[in-house]
Amino acid sequence: MIATLSDIESMDKSFRTNLINHLSGAKAVHLMGTFDEQHQSNLAIFSNVIHIGANPAMMGVLFRPVGADSHSYKNIQANKRFTLNQIPLSMVQQAHQTSARYPLGKSEFEAYGIEEERISEFDGPFVKNSLVKIGLTWEEEHLIKSNQTILIVGKIQYISIQDSILLPDGHIDLDVAQCVSAGGLDTYYQVKKLAQFPYAKVLADASHEPRRNS
Repeated sequence: MIATLSDIESMDKSFRTNLINHLSGAKAVHLMGTFDEQHQSNLAIFSNVIHIGANPAMMGVLFRPVGADSHSYKNIQANKRFTLNQIPLSMVQQAHQTSARYPLGKSEFEAYGIEEERISEFDGPFVKNSLVKIGLTWEEEHLIKSNQTILIVGKIQYISIQDSILLPDGHIDLDVAQCVSAGGLDTYYQVKKLAQFPYAKVLADASHEPRRNS
């Protein structure tokens, strides 16, 4: 298939939504935990999570345009804290269901039997069975004016990783962890390691050496 801008704009809405959501390929998927002002927990699935920087340690999350049911976004605005929990293979169906639009005050933890974990080191609801748990505080946000989505940048305050998947060099063995990735809005994939290469450097090539004046 080849499509120009006019072709894309004239596509069936459902087909176009699926197509454009899949163009970026499989993406890491997380469950975001937040508290409302009454300290009631909320849980929602997010696939638009990105690495921002390692020093300071920051991650970003892209939010859809804010509406009446944007509980995660509003909770972050209220208390500036949230958690990101990688999704194990065994929880993929439960995790997907958290995308349903529950009424305010109804916890997705309770609705789908997802065990919540609270710790003293970071005030935020974690997914107990997640092997990689991250606690973040709101750092800044940016409005994408063309479609009203919002990028929130969070500063990492707390990390919990199961020892069996943390390698000596700091890598996380996502293959062993059986973490899940997502394509589009409703399709999930299992992460599998293919290869690991050394840090890429420019290869020495005599043909690329600058000429010297004789």
